[in-house]
Amino acid sequence: MAAVTDILRAKRDSKSLSTAEINSFVSGIADGSVADYQASAFLMAAYINGMSQDETYALTMAMRDSGTVVQWDRSLSPLADKHSTGGVGDKMSLILAPLAASIGIRVPMISGRGLGHTGGTLDKLESIPGFRVDLPLEQFQKQVAETGTCMIGQTGQLAPADGVLYSLRDATSTVTSIPLITASILSKKLAENPDILVFDVKCGTGAFMQTREDALTLAKNLVSISRMSGKKASALVTSMNYPIGLSAGNTLEVQESLDILRGRGPADATELTIALVEEMALLAGISNGAELCRKNLVSGRAMDVFTEMVEAQGGDIAAFEALPLAPVQIDIRASRTGYWCGPDALVVGNAVR
Repeated sequence: MAAVTDILRAKRDSKSLSTAEINSFVSGIADGSVADYQASAFLMAAYINGMSQDETYALTMAMRDSGTVVQWDRSLSPLADKHSTGGVGDKMSLILAPLAASIGIRVPMISGRGLGHTGGTLDKLESIPGFRVDLPLEQFQKQVAETGTCMIGQTGQLAPADGVLYSLRDATSTVTSIPLITASILSKKLAENPDILVFDVKCGTGAFMQTREDALTLAKNLVSISRMSGKKASALVTSMNYPIGLSAGNTLEVQESLDILRGRGPADATELTIALVEEMALLAGISNGAELCRKNLVSGRAMDVFTEMVEAQGGDIAAFEALPLAPVQIDIRASRTGYWCGPDALVVGNAVR
């Protein structure tokens, strides 16, 4: 086993770490033998000096293997998941999972909570009365097999080393390191073990990647490391200068998702979701994915799958739709004549936190 100080010294001096060294270090993070101050030093060295593609791949796989890797009955294939880097009004997961399932692509989705000004899928789902996001992995797998999709929260069984590093990245101001972002995202997604991964990398004022260059670099990293691990993968780089759809905030976004699943939601959110499902479909060998999506939104089949998922997880859509609207609603009118380009996503995101 490599000494922790030797690993830190090598990374400090911009030397490449071997797979064995990275495996040893991550094992120490998972079992507690590597102290937080040592893990923090590693993160800062990786942030300043970067990591090669081989190092990023080794770190990703070591973090994945620090916990359980879900095993699926391959008769359930194709299994696919989508990851978004986060945005304002980003309700795509709520629509995508049942929509993809409705065209024959099972979607096991382990999601997160809000981070900073961006909303979290779990927070949105929990605005549905009774909805459970804390299902055990066995029930998660059973529901995916039976209804085509299930959406739950992160469990300590999957990539526990990432849980340690994730919190330390925030504390050490190393959140924006692209290799560390890549390893964090993919360690969890690869532990979930789908056949296909599609990434929605946001770019703009309301995104963590504010420049197109950074967004493209992250997208390429995510796709290349996914493919190195044996997965089919693709990525879209999409704008986050303005909120997606017409609403921001957990309950409002769930209601807008229901509108889209019923074929009457805003065009931008609808088209982005269809584009992401189409990427999944192409990787699954389905050439007419977009056509099937539009058909199932109009027919109500996608909404039926969402209803089945919600009921299987203890939620009550009727009770959700009976929730009262805000008693006070204010129209904000322009103070002068001109052209309005749209609301700033970051401002809106911070307003609804």
